[in-house]
Amino acid sequence: MPNPKGHEDSIKDSRFKAAWHSGPTRTIRVPIALTDATLDYARQLDKKLEPRDTADRRGGSEVEKKQSQSGDTRTGAVEVAWLKAENRSLQNLVSDTRVELYPTPPPEIELPEAADLLNRLKAKRKKSAATLADIEAILEMIEG
Repeated sequence: MPNPKGHEDSIKDSRFKAAWHSGPTRTIRVPIALTDATLDYARQLDKKLEPRDTADRRGGSEVEKKQSQSGDTRTGAVEVAWLKAENRSLQNLVSDTRVELYPTPPPEIELPEAADLLNRLKAKRKKSAATLADIEAILEMIEG
């Protein structure tokens, strides 16, 4: 049963106000390391854009649509150039972070001869069933 006191004009001001000017939102997945930068970037973009008017979506004259599209195209080209520059900047930041997290690989380790390793193994575990071929195979796997 409809609410007799509920009228759209009376509840218009009580509706949820969206925090984003650009329109509806959706959930996305981004790397944790880039979360803050991505949100900051999205907020910067959102501040630059005018709030969307729902009347524009429903209609408007063809001339108005063409004028807004040409303006959008120009602003879109500038926006794309800015996005590319920002993307390069973020890629550099990620690569710098990788260098910090994963420094240069450790120096190569000098591995002993297979026969020496087998002798050491037999000295510690006399009943070991490992053969010289097994030790050579293991050393090949370690060397990569």
